[in-house]
Amino acid sequence: MLYKLNVSIHDVTKSNLKDVQTLLELLDNLSVKKITLLLIPFYHEKESLEEIKDWLYEHLEGKEIVLHGYTHKSGKFNDFRDFLTRQEGEFAYYNDLEDRLNKAIKILKDLGLNSEGFIPPAWLINKEGLDILKKFGFSFTTNRLHILDLKNDRKIFSPVLSFGSTGIVKSISINTFKLQTFLLKQLRLPVLRLALHPVDAKDKTKLKLISDFLSSENFEYIFLKESLLL
Repeated sequence: MLYKLNVSIHDVTKSNLKDVQTLLELLDNLSVKKITLLLIPFYHEKESLEEIKDWLYEHLEGKEIVLHGYTHKSGKFNDFRDFLTRQEGEFAYYNDLEDRLNKAIKILKDLGLNSEGFIPPAWLINKEGLDILKKFGFSFTTNRLHILDLKNDRKIFSPVLSFGSTGIVKSISINTFKLQTFLLKQLRLPVLRLALHPVDAKDKTKLKLISDFLSSENFEYIFLKESLLL
């Protein structure tokens, strides 16, 4: 079976460029030609994409651009989300989402960039937030389990493969990665998703698992926006 696969690299920002570059080089060596890059316009209110515009112009050609929050930073959650997100669930925490989107989109426009999709930090957003994304004209978003077709109010079941960054979550994600990939293949999903983060580039075990997985099948790589046509 020929599996369709979307590969994304999250958290493209100034301080992550070295690790993002490592992941891009790995994917290039594995002949992954279609890659989705998630851009953070004003990371932690410290780093603007304007600071890396030369890098962006050099590396975005042929890639799918997706807006990934505004600052990617939240306050402290008083529930399990604080453990899972490390206070990064921006669009599940704040109420001024329209203002944040306006600011984020302006930064992209000033760079001559446009994003058809929006993926919230930590994949967390509430129903009101989804309605706001529709209002702004975004075609799609995603959570951990689905690709959401915002234009047609449709969900595509596609649990995302990713690694934890610290502690027990990281260990579990590494130790179960091969099992996860096996089980997802058995489901015959319309599209598989692999989400990489800059921190993954620092871990040789993760890089080996990624390489082995991408070498295990003759995948058809697709952009997230192409999954809406399946």
